[in-house]
Amino acid sequence: MAIKNKAVALTTDGWTSLANDAFVTVTAHVITEDWEMKDFVLKTGELRESHTAENVSKSIVDGLQEFGVQLESVVAVTTDNAANYVNAVEKHMKTMNVPCFAHTINLAVRKGLGVRSIENSVARLKRTAAYFNHSATASYLLEEKQKQMEMPKRDKLINDCATRWNSTYEMISRALEQQAPVAAVIFDKKLSNLELSTSEWTQLERVKDILRPFKVSTVALSTDKYPTASAVLPMRHVLLSHLRQETDSDTAAVKEMKAKITADLNKRYPEDGDVFMFLNTASYLDPRFHCLRHLDHGRQQEVHDKVLAEITAIAAAEKSGESELPAPLEAPRKSSLSAMGDLFSQVYQQQTRAAAYDLHGELVQYEREPQLPPDADPLLWWKRGGVWVARVAAQDASIGGGSFSGGAKACTKPTVADLQNGGQDVALCLRAEREERSD
Repeated sequence: MAIKNKAVALTTDGWTSLANDAFVTVTAHVITEDWEMKDFVLKTGELRESHTAENVSKSIVDGLQEFGVQLESVVAVTTDNAANYVNAVEKHMKTMNVPCFAHTINLAVRKGLGVRSIENSVARLKRTAAYFNHSATASYLLEEKQKQMEMPKRDKLINDCATRWNSTYEMISRALEQQAPVAAVIFDKKLSNLELSTSEWTQLERVKDILRPFKVSTVALSTDKYPTASAVLPMRHVLLSHLRQETDSDTAAVKEMKAKITADLNKRYPEDGDVFMFLNTASYLDPRFHCLRHLDHGRQQEVHDKVLAEITAIAAAEKSGESELPAPLEAPRKSSLSAMGDLFSQVYQQQTRAAAYDLHGELVQYEREPQLPPDADPLLWWKRGGVWVARVAAQDASIGGGSFSGGAKACTKPTVADLQNGGQDVALCLRAEREERSD
């Protein structure tokens, strides 16, 4: 199988079928020799025993053994924040657990939405959505009002679900779109218990604006085609910067909401933990984020030194003669039509084979590369690179920072349009942050 003798990253999660049967899905992620990301669902097995950390770890290891994958080749495992899965990975498998950032975002947002006045408005909106979606008469009246008002979109209201990422954002967005016809039906039917005040609608508009970057971040992470772990800490930095922005429309409740989300995000991935350095290394090895603008200079140097130590160790282990040193790099042709060509045109120079290959120089050369746009494919860049640092990148790039594969959380799977739009939005957000830092 293609995953044998490779550095493997895993994603795993437990889920329950409609028949109330419990399952564990384990998916392996690898980078091929052609710098393509490949996923293999190793197991979707029923877990009939108690869902203890020991039983969960046994289920995961059984999936690995079935395909001949050694536990020692597992670089890291991405899970949600469930204690039994975290303990299964860290205590029983003795492997690094990387918390799913999309799930972490959802937890932080839920904390923010718990502010009393916002929670009350959202609860009333949820009752309103339920009323229109469960009453055929109300649904018909809403459609009639939409026609009378010549609404460009005649969509039904959306109700949120606590376990479905972004559903509250989507519920608020849809309600704001349909505010006029919804309010008209509520007024005609004298449903005062569902009526929101003008100040509540204004506050929900601001809540929607705050939550939008979290929605597009989650969508951008919900892919198995590109590396996502490298984007986790830069994305967290952007989201925290977004929360620090204040407007005149920020009520006391909105400020409290932002403070709660900020506090929850800040406690994730603590700086004294191994995962923090691990994720920063992944960011460094991604040409979209390798400048590490979210870190101070001291932390940037720590990551540089760590990667230098790793590639030095790889070179020492693999070098048995000059013939095994990396081949000289050829500068690609310059083309005004190719952004990639512009990046490479004057950076990589012909290098000679030498026993004292300058690994530090190569690392410095890589650091001087212009950052790729955040919506570019880093694997394609590495495929065209071919330097020693790519050995480390091939290992770390396969680690997921976002959603789970293998159908374990089917409700989180975005549409192609969502991914395209989300990627563009996150790219714009990251570019804006980059410009702000460079000013």
